[in-house]
Amino acid sequence: MWQYRQAFKTLIDLTNTKLSTIAFSLGYDISYISKWNSGRKLPSSKNIYTINRKLSSLFAKVIIEEDKLEDFFTAFKINNKDVLKSDPRKGLEVLIYKLLNEAYMDSNQELPMETVSNTNFIFKNSSIDKDLREALEKIIGKKKKVDIWATFDINSHFAQVLMQIGKNLNKDVEFNLHLLCKKKNLDKLDILKKITDNSGINIELYEDPGIGYDIILIRETAYLILRQEEDFSLLTHGEELDTLFEISSYIMGLFKGLNKVIALSQSEELEKSNYRKYFYSDNEFLFLSNYGFEFLLPNPIIDRIINEIDKDKDFKKKEVQGIKLLWEELFADAEINFLATRTGLLKYFETGEIFYCSLRAKLSTEEIQAHLNNIISVMKKNNNINFYIIKDNRPLQAMGLDKFNFFINENNMFFKKINGDGDLTSTSIVTDVKIHNKIHHSLEEIMDSDFSQKYEVDDLEKLFHKYVHVFKKMSHKD
Repeated sequence: MWQYRQAFKTLIDLTNTKLSTIAFSLGYDISYISKWNSGRKLPSSKNIYTINRKLSSLFAKVIIEEDKLEDFFTAFKINNKDVLKSDPRKGLEVLIYKLLNEAYMDSNQELPMETVSNTNFIFKNSSIDKDLREALEKIIGKKKKVDIWATFDINSHFAQVLMQIGKNLNKDVEFNLHLLCKKKNLDKLDILKKITDNSGINIELYEDPGIGYDIILIRETAYLILRQEEDFSLLTHGEELDTLFEISSYIMGLFKGLNKVIALSQSEELEKSNYRKYFYSDNEFLFLSNYGFEFLLPNPIIDRIINEIDKDKDFKKKEVQGIKLLWEELFADAEINFLATRTGLLKYFETGEIFYCSLRAKLSTEEIQAHLNNIISVMKKNNNINFYIIKDNRPLQAMGLDKFNFFINENNMFFKKINGDGDLTSTSIVTDVKIHNKIHHSLEEIMDSDFSQKYEVDDLEKLFHKYVHVFKKMSHKD
């Protein structure tokens, strides 16, 4: 058996980790770490499981990154590597955690074994909603990023509890929620209404294959297992590393094999995958703008936006430059229906705020004027471009389409969700044909309804001139 000092020192030597790094990671003074390393003192038994958990994460990260797995197995004479199959890093973390715990127990015979006190079991003859909320709030605490995977439907009662938790979090918390959706509901706009009503949450959906159990995984943090019967309810939740690893491996493997209905993608992922280039290779499009109007910007304005991108976000610069060239070719002869809400346009004229690709930009009064002139100029050259203004937002609100900028062609669709503060969230890619067709058809119905008005280019030019004149007057008053 290993003594704690031996195991601790071997891991430090193997990973070349500085004692100051460990001290910073654990929040301890370096003098304590030095005593653990020399064997003069053991860590506090009160906090040992927390300490070992943090250490296992730190050491596992370095071993994987520096490709020292074989060195680890040789140093500790470990032969069984099965735990690494599904997730090498998390599996290694579990191995190191167990190794440190066993070494500590061998060095300190008075230490009680880690018990099931970390697992909480609740049985109720009534609803467990209150217990579930309290458990989730305690587990999430002050995290800045929360990643939840749940094996139940977006329309289910438990999903509503999760979304309410997300709504109550601080606005600077990134809350990602991965849920299921029953196949029979895929062509219903209720799904989008749910996403709209929870615009501060990044929701990703998977097709439900008929899973008959309810599990919530808060990734790398905790698990919750739920059961609700007519006469009783059960809730089990815990954070112990062994069980968390097993459940995480199962849940992540399960979701990996499911069909995505709506997929989340960050701007860097979109740029790397060339998704936008693939999307714009088509020749017929429908665009709905609820926030600003990012299309047909003059090149000098785009260049100004590009020049203001931070140096540490070069991927965005590359993305915007690529879209600039694509759109220049696209708008020359493609068939395009632009839908813009009147309220969205008026707000744009007033504030000058738009999202160009994934960048927030603010245009001056002169730039807005140049933008509108360019829209008219391009439309005069391409008779296949139609411009519709939605006069009444109520149909969009009823369908849950009022907080998205939609990008649609015959085979692909994505939308950018704008939250209540006007901030852009992750891009959502619609991968299910039923949802794609339902949204496309619904927008075409609105486009052809009395709620919407099509503007010929001359009439649109007059309308733009009128609005710009009004807002110029208002700005001079200020």
